Amino acid sequence: MKFYAQINSPLGAMLLSSNGTHLEGLYFAGQNDCPIVDGLPAVKPGKADPTAGMMAGAAIKNFKAYKTRIEPDLFNDQDLRPTGLNAPSDAGKRLTPDRLQSGAATATAGETPQHLVLMQTDTPDGTVHLFEQTQSELKEYFDGSRQVFTMPIHLDGTEFQKKVWQALLTIPYGEYVSYGDVALAAGLTAQHGRPVGTAVGRNPLTIIVPCHRVLASSGRLNGYTGGLERKFALLELEGFTLS
Repeated sequence: MKFYAQINSPLGAMLLSSNGTHLEGLYFAGQNDCPIVDGLPAVKPGKADPTAGMMAGAAIKNFKAYKTRIEPDLFNDQDLRPTGLNAPSDAGKRLTPDRLQSGAATATAGETPQHLVLMQTDTPDGTVHLFEQTQSELKEYFDGSRQVFTMPIHLDGTEFQKKVWQALLTIPYGEYVSYGDVALAAGLTAQHGRPVGTAVGRNPLTIIVPCHRVLASSGRLNGYTGGLERKFALLELEGFTLS
């Protein structure tokens, strides 16, 4: 049985899903692949196209992220489920949702997430604890004091998708890779970039499985299921300069 809960974040309302013991889904409410759950507001994303979005009169997909890239062999052999808490050097840095396109965020910078809203009255205590842990760790991430998530997760998909998602888990905080890099890290070839991009777009655990750290080989932003405004904000939070 699946259990659901709602929380808020500086980038808008989010839906959590669990199989009872592990977190299986984390979605921005209204994104195209967000499950339809009774009681969840029917919020539509600001842009239906995940490659769309404007900022200061420029298309966000044309922005480039500037920071040291990592090569695929530097993350391919890492533990696929890192744990622990590493404090970033810029602890305390917060997102600035006012820079996002109108409608992309529903909370103000630094706002404490709302109380957990359970979608089923019979949610087990262990699952409630998991949702609370997720809420707490996400708040720390947005506050700038958490780089690695530790809640138990379960990735449910095809074998190909799971290879790609496991590779995403090894991308360090504050770094980015290309779709070709992810393909190599997943044991594929760089020519698998297109199907890898499709799998990245179907990542069920946004932020936690950091698909926002995958950019075009040029460093340009491209697709993001939650909307490019959010991808921009997440990269900026992690120390990137985008222009």
